[in-house]
Amino acid sequence: MRERLGLQTLTNEIPIGVYRSMIDPVLISKTHGVSGKLSIAAELERYDTIGKDCVAVCVNDLIAAGAKPLFFYDTISCARPKKDKIEDLEAGARSSCEELGIAYAGSEIMELPDIFHYDQYDMVGFAVGILDRGTVKDKQVIKQSDVIMGLASDGLHNNGYVAAKKKLFLTKTSMEVYYENLQSTLGELLMQPTRCYQKVLEAIYHEGISISHCIQVAHGGLDAALHKLLPENCGAVIKQPKQNIPPLYVMLHQDGNIPLEQLRATCNMGVGMLFIVSEEDVDRVIDIIDESGERPVPLGLVETPSKEIRYI
Repeated sequence: MRERLGLQTLTNEIPIGVYRSMIDPVLISKTHGVSGKLSIAAELERYDTIGKDCVAVCVNDLIAAGAKPLFFYDTISCARPKKDKIEDLEAGARSSCEELGIAYAGSEIMELPDIFHYDQYDMVGFAVGILDRGTVKDKQVIKQSDVIMGLASDGLHNNGYVAAKKKLFLTKTSMEVYYENLQSTLGELLMQPTRCYQKVLEAIYHEGISISHCIQVAHGGLDAALHKLLPENCGAVIKQPKQNIPPLYVMLHQDGNIPLEQLRATCNMGVGMLFIVSEEDVDRVIDIIDESGERPVPLGLVETPSKEIRYI
């Protein structure tokens, strides 16, 4: 297929010499797709950020697990592949891999006219990382008033595109309208690539700060991520008053008539990654996040014993 389209030949030889300095190395794999966002990309006829999304969502899962990413591979499925679209998808993935210092093993291109509509594309990524179990510290017991810290997202990242398109009646024309409250067009905001949090989390680990639990907000909305983040018999009080909710979600709430409870179940609410740190480490963690160029979002406190997540 690559030869037929005149695409660059890619290598799948992945160096793993990093394992030689490890005590007990194990491989970890993660896979994820970006199908919801592709409906927006198809409407705008713009695919330049999709590959970046696919890399970031897979790598973020590896980093949350404490692994060092090694390589990324993807599958692009469509009814009839067009060279320019494939090149845009691969260019985004390649540039993200280069920025992260990991190998890009390329794409498998699947021509499936019986499944996909004309000019419809799907991209699913697969990433592998290596974890040294010999240096992994036991997770600290979560205490009352430990802090739930978030890292800000650039928009929806991985969830909520179908709801946004349906509830806001999005078309190519409407997504080209500039909104003062968003400081952007909806199209530009929705096509912002998913942020990758490798640099900031590695900086926190390097400082020896214990992160009890860590999870990307990617497999469901903020509420689902919080429930997965917190162990059994732990609840939380989350402080995200309406005035602190990013404008995009306010628009979905008000103009899209989506209740806040449903938004939290569907969208990340402006938070791309969650983790728990002790209260005494919070100030240093915020400094590290700022120094890394990310935006800290202190969300709330752990409550024990409890299973309830309260939003105030």
